[in-house]
Amino acid sequence: MRPASLVGAALLVVVGACSRDADPAARTNAADKPAVAGEVAAEDQAQQSAKTAAEAASLIREDGTIFAETELMGTRVSINLWVGPGGDALAASEAMTDAIHEMARIEDIASEWRATSDLTRVNEAGGAPVTVAPELIEILARAAAVSAQTEGLFDVSFYSVGQLWRFEPGAEPPSKDRIAERLPSVDWRSIELDPNAGTVRLGKPGMKVGLGAIAKGYAVDRASAVLLARGFANHIVEAGGDTQVSGQKGDKPWRVGVQDPRQVAGRIGHISAKDEAVVTSGNYARFFEWEGVHYTHILDPRTGWPIPTDRSPKSVTLVASNATDADAYCTAVSVMEPAQGLAFVEAHAGLEAVIIGPDDALYVSAGLKDRFVDERE
Repeated sequence: MRPASLVGAALLVVVGACSRDADPAARTNAADKPAVAGEVAAEDQAQQSAKTAAEAASLIREDGTIFAETELMGTRVSINLWVGPGGDALAASEAMTDAIHEMARIEDIASEWRATSDLTRVNEAGGAPVTVAPELIEILARAAAVSAQTEGLFDVSFYSVGQLWRFEPGAEPPSKDRIAERLPSVDWRSIELDPNAGTVRLGKPGMKVGLGAIAKGYAVDRASAVLLARGFANHIVEAGGDTQVSGQKGDKPWRVGVQDPRQVAGRIGHISAKDEAVVTSGNYARFFEWEGVHYTHILDPRTGWPIPTDRSPKSVTLVASNATDADAYCTAVSVMEPAQGLAFVEAHAGLEAVIIGPDDALYVSAGLKDRFVDERE
């Protein structure tokens, strides 16, 4: 069976609803012969609905799933939904389309790259309080909780320094003086939230917020919630390494791969997952090399510099109950040295991890010992 693209799923819904009204001949017939036209229109609608349902059914793959993907938040986004034999493929396609629309809505609110987003308005307000969508306040509140738990190793106010960096071929690191100049503005405690007034204020001069390490996970959670509300409990929503797993694939658990940092398409193993999030971050994803030094996109908010590749994990795969928390904690653990990161995970209930050290040593938390399958053996 062919996979469904998001565009295809959207058209599947829209064409079925609108094709008859878009036909000028149908409108002419309705004016000239009201009674007959009504019968013809009803017949046409029934035929169109049957065609639409058949098109939707054709999207179901041999394993009982419907797959859709698109680009959002600067990365690949996909949904894999198990409907099973005889499942309502049309309703599933509509739910998947709505789930993607919800992710796009969150991007419009919480992206520092969107000129009109609520977050951009906060960053450009010069310290004045800004009325924002409640979703942005929720994301920032949850970010603050993770910042407190990690003693600031996760800090969304890094963005004033982060703007100095470009992680692409040919880039060069900014000067130490420029980083030192902006580093005092990095302080998660100075992000002031007023849920009652619905406002956000940045309390330090030059302060900027970037949500790339938490908003993506939040959008994934929201998409999964849409699917659950529509009655589709068995699915995976994934966005650039942030994965929310719900239910199972027929009578089998979903499997989430752990990427091999040395191979673009390879993996070192997989995790059997159900009703939880699995998020991976690695120093191989975005980087540049300058004068023999590897600079990864993961910044240490304490220094404003990328994590040192000789002491930091090559990758961290973190498991938590939801993608919002998993996204943020994964970033924090990536800033730690592998043994420190594993100790942090073991000390916090609800977190599990697979960490690949700079020497390719594997660190697996106790709760994953029976669920992580090492495929290198």
